[in-house]
Amino acid sequence: MPLVSDPAGDLDVIVARATPPGVSALAVVRMSGPEGEPRRILSALAPQAASIRAREARFVRLSDHEGEPLDEAVVLFFAKEASPTGEEVVEISCHGSPAVVAALVESLVRSGARPARAGEFSRRALRNGKLDLARAEGLLALLTAESRRRASHAYGLLRGHLSERIHGFRDRILDLLAVLEASLDFAEDLPEVAPGTIVPELLKIEADLNAFLRLTDVIRDGDDLPRVVLLGRPNAGKSTLFNALLGIDRAIVTPQPGTTRDALRESVFWSGQRVTLHDTAGLRETSEEIERIGVEVARQAAESADLVLYLVDSETGLETGDREVLARLGPERTLVVFSKSDQARQPLGVVEGWEGIPVSALTGAGMEDLRRRAISRLGILEREPGAALLKRQRDALERAAQELSLALSGREPLAPELWAPEVRASALRRALAALGEITGETATEDLLDRIFSKFCVGK
Repeated sequence: MPLVSDPAGDLDVIVARATPPGVSALAVVRMSGPEGEPRRILSALAPQAASIRAREARFVRLSDHEGEPLDEAVVLFFAKEASPTGEEVVEISCHGSPAVVAALVESLVRSGARPARAGEFSRRALRNGKLDLARAEGLLALLTAESRRRASHAYGLLRGHLSERIHGFRDRILDLLAVLEASLDFAEDLPEVAPGTIVPELLKIEADLNAFLRLTDVIRDGDDLPRVVLLGRPNAGKSTLFNALLGIDRAIVTPQPGTTRDALRESVFWSGQRVTLHDTAGLRETSEEIERIGVEVARQAAESADLVLYLVDSETGLETGDREVLARLGPERTLVVFSKSDQARQPLGVVEGWEGIPVSALTGAGMEDLRRRAISRLGILEREPGAALLKRQRDALERAAQELSLALSGREPLAPELWAPEVRASALRRALAALGEITGETATEDLLDRIFSKFCVGK
């Protein structure tokens, strides 16, 4: 059964490129609409496609809307019963030339389709019962995942792991609400429901919901990535190490101290997790205004870092200023890196209780050990037990748990002296509404607009 209605344009055939823009070997253009319409529009450009059967791949030659040859493509047709949107869907795999794709989309529009809005394919899937809202949000989280952990959690949402739990809670609450509603609607024929008949089951539901909340974590937003800050005195080798960790020459490297004036930031993947690396100005007292600002920026970056790589020049070793900074940072989120290990007069390993990692960015010595230790310290390879939710979903679950607590008390929050079955029933209805926001049954159009506006146009 459809969960929600779609805005105006339900009967339109929509079209969009489903693959990222730019030059590529292949591109996919997708159409969705009422039965028979996508095939009719496609056959105007490729008459061979008129007789295509469901789940059949067919090679066709495409012409534009004026009949001029356009491209060769492979076409797939999905009947509405087995399509991702619950409507008839046609997918065209053509060559990935931006000019070809633009001409193809324009020709399909001129033949009767219209450009899709952001997330409109997925919104039609929601409308037609192919997805619920929790799974749709899992799809969006999967599309934007920047780590294997986030992708794994998002895939769990897409598979319906959260939806199954929510439907289970809703069914149990509905059973209790049905008992209460029946006693209220037929008060003359049925005895009043005694608290002892529903409170034990309410306690079980509340305990199960709170246990589920304790086992879940919030999926981190894509912008909230682990931050690794390179810190140290001028000429400690921060910029050289920064470039080596990135694999490109991003920071300027010169023998002159104070070259870096601002915090440079770039991202890199470590064991499937995108991490942001920050190169900072060398820490020292200076009267030069721009460099002084750069030093302050470096200190602020270190304070907000998930991990600090504190570089010590292997030739000079640990100095008084280094000890003061390390004392402030603490060992929990700091790794000491002895840079330029290829120039060290003697091997450096442990200095005054700090275990250091000898590294040469020039020869590559120690680099793999540094990455391994940083990954371990950041906990990238660790996996949380249980599931993970988006913040919106967790907020709705917490509201449902609060309503169950109110239903257990049976007292009106604004007038605690009042107790009645109607109060319990009202709290259970609000709990159901909160859970329905997660799967879509009670989601408002404004909420749906906000969620689906984050999707790309072709999804």
